[in-house]
Amino acid sequence: MRKAIVPICVIIFIMFLGCYLIIMEYAKQNAAEKARKETEEEAGFITGLSEGSEEGILALLIDINEKDRIMDLQDISTGKIYELPYEEGIKITGQYGDAMTLPQVTPGQVFELYYSRSARKLTEIKVSDKIWTYTGVTRFSFDERRKAMTIGDEVYKFTKDLMLFSQGKKVGIMDITEMDTLIVRGIDKQILSVVVDKGHGYLRILNDAYFVGGWIEIGQDIIKPITEDMLIPVGEGSYTVKVTNRGYAGQEDVTIVRDKEFPIDLSKIEIEEVAIGHVMFKINPDYARLYIDDEITDFEERVPLEYGVHSVRVECAGYHTIGSNIKVGSEYAEIDITMDEESDDGSSASSSSSSGTRSSSSTSGTVSSDTVMQNVSNNGISTSSSSSSSSSSNVPVISGTQKIYIEQPSGAEVYLDGNYIGIAPVSTGKVTGAHVITLSRDGYKTKSYTVSIANDGNDVTFSFSALTKEE
Repeated sequence: MRKAIVPICVIIFIMFLGCYLIIMEYAKQNAAEKARKETEEEAGFITGLSEGSEEGILALLIDINEKDRIMDLQDISTGKIYELPYEEGIKITGQYGDAMTLPQVTPGQVFELYYSRSARKLTEIKVSDKIWTYTGVTRFSFDERRKAMTIGDEVYKFTKDLMLFSQGKKVGIMDITEMDTLIVRGIDKQILSVVVDKGHGYLRILNDAYFVGGWIEIGQDIIKPITEDMLIPVGEGSYTVKVTNRGYAGQEDVTIVRDKEFPIDLSKIEIEEVAIGHVMFKINPDYARLYIDDEITDFEERVPLEYGVHSVRVECAGYHTIGSNIKVGSEYAEIDITMDEESDDGSSASSSSSSGTRSSSSTSGTVSSDTVMQNVSNNGISTSSSSSSSSSSNVPVISGTQKIYIEQPSGAEVYLDGNYIGIAPVSTGKVTGAHVITLSRDGYKTKSYTVSIANDGNDVTFSFSALTKEE
């Protein structure tokens, strides 16, 4: 019996030894593979790629160094950033297989990558057909808290790794303003990159004393009351600027260049007397009060109004107040205004009518209304495109006690939505919602930031980066 036990023990020992050796060999191979992958990653290679694979990994181009032949790319699936070398004459193809040259490769594009593992270099990049691209985007907004971007009426998500570019360099969401024109790329309902295709410059108003209290129109999209010493952010391009006040008007053509200021001297433009239009207001209910340029106005008959922009406000007990700007540009025109009733809780009780001004055509001409409707309520000013039943969460509030403080950069001129505030450090009354803060100083590049002011009952303080000296 004892003689039989010895061979059995030897066999068991050999079996355990074999298993141990197999396990050790497996562990050694895993360690070698891990070390190889780490070495490749340190060398700038995405381990998800395989040589000769039919489908490359999706990556977003961050930067390209043609001198050293290095591309900085972000792996879409992981968010990791890699530096990948590429061969001279690398094959580059567009979304539909068309050949591209290196100068056509720009930050913000999304590619499928292919590379040679043995050569450790990219061999081909192809613009991915899985990606959608929106160009000429002008109606947009960002919600950093929700990580959401609205384009037109559609809402898209983005991650903390969202890449934004302007003139080939990375920027932040605050660096993008509503005057910019964007190129947006994404996959499904997720935004992957945002590129500022057309940026903005600035229109500086000089010698404005006569026109303060009047209106300035810049192209078709910007209409503002004129205040002292304005510096207005404007999308780059050419515009006709019109100013009106007290029965007189003038205009001048301007060209706005990105990040540059264009001065317009109102004392030097040719002034002429403006024509008079006759506007019929049809208001429901007909016993409402009509204010034009803050003066109560009888609207039983046509109202004579100078050509140009006028503020209109309609008030009536039990109804939501309606406010807007109208532009008079013809001898005769009509405007229909239907007010929405308030319910007991202050919300709109009517769903069949639309509050706001809408222009109607006549044989003699038209009066056009801008898209911004202001509805004055007990807790501030709310804005909407055509309805007075905006939710309270979207209601911009002007506070009489809370302040916006701009502390840095010290010594810079500060403008809020084009209106001069003072020299930093400076403060102004708090207005909730999205606003553009512009900083300017002689010898330095003018800079704008888009800020979002929350209705939290607190003061808000901003300290921005130092301005860059002009070259």
